[in-house]
Amino acid sequence: MSDSSRDTAEGAGWGTGQRGEYRRLLPPGAEKISWLDPRMLWAARNGVLASWLGDPTGRIRSRWVAQRTAAGAPADKVIRHDGPDRFSFLVIGDTGEGGEPQYAVVPGLLKEGRDTAFTVLASDVIYPVGSADDYGDKFFRPYQEYGAPIYAIPGNHDWYEDLDGFMRVFCDDAPPLP
Repeated sequence: MSDSSRDTAEGAGWGTGQRGEYRRLLPPGAEKISWLDPRMLWAARNGVLASWLGDPTGRIRSRWVAQRTAAGAPADKVIRHDGPDRFSFLVIGDTGEGGEPQYAVVPGLLKEGRDTAFTVLASDVIYPVGSADDYGDKFFRPYQEYGAPIYAIPGNHDWYEDLDGFMRVFCDDAPPLP
């Protein structure tokens, strides 16, 4: 038998878990995001709309970097991790939809990540627009049983409310930009 995640659930690290066990983690009334909804496209700065109307993201990024530098963030933007010379960690991305697709991977992630030193969340922590109001059900709730630190790199959707939620959660509760 192959150990590839392309061939078996076991190869993907799922083991013998029961189908649908993740449903106990879902918040009541979790809604599925529809990327065909025009309101969703507008809120998520659809590329075509942003090209017509302008996208302030670059200017906002510069302001956040200046604010964090003034607050004493390391100039090289490196997080130093004191620990043993050898360690393992998880890399995940595009996690924050808040519905069944996100929650379905959580039991396997917790199982495979139980002895890891940390996780790097590599993009799009919260869909559709990085709202601080969505972090409870779309970040804290699904990963509450993961005991190690989670570091994140914001994806494009995290910028759509000017990165306020992301900065509060991942950057020492950074105050909003003036």
